[in-house]
Amino acid sequence: MSDENDRIEVRTPIHMPINPTLPFAGDIRGMGWDRVGVDQAKTPSGLVAGEGEQGVRTEWDAGNLDSAITWLESHAEYLHRLSYDMIEIKDKLGGDQAVAGESPLGGFQYATQLAQRHAELYTGTETGLRNLSETLYNAADALREVKRKYEDAEGANAMTAQQMQEAFAKAASGDH
Repeated sequence: MSDENDRIEVRTPIHMPINPTLPFAGDIRGMGWDRVGVDQAKTPSGLVAGEGEQGVRTEWDAGNLDSAITWLESHAEYLHRLSYDMIEIKDKLGGDQAVAGESPLGGFQYATQLAQRHAELYTGTETGLRNLSETLYNAADALREVKRKYEDAEGANAMTAQQMQEAFAKAASGDH
């Protein structure tokens, strides 16, 4: 086995003649290769539940979906509000006048360049927060749609189960 954990060296003793017309003139005494593949995969320890831990939930119900929707919307609202409250940061950095050379950092060349970089960073952060907020709102809407379809499917399954019980009751009573 090689020094790397994800590679296994395989050696196979195969006698292969170098020249097939002269089998004993020389031969290769085996071959070797590194085997790397799916059989090397393992689950990261961070994904494995420890002793007494619940582990990853794979079952969901409408109540869980409601709480996930609430979480998404509350975080989206917070980020949206934060993107507008950031104006205080821009004001402290001199606002739009800072880029024109009238910043609290002074009017020398590097102060103006720094003010321009601050303005670019501010605009990028503000836009990023608003986009993330919108994405979270969209995720909440999508999850709401999933919940609606889940409830519709549950209703259809319950109706089918009820109809099945009626069919069994009819069959048991001999009513065809």
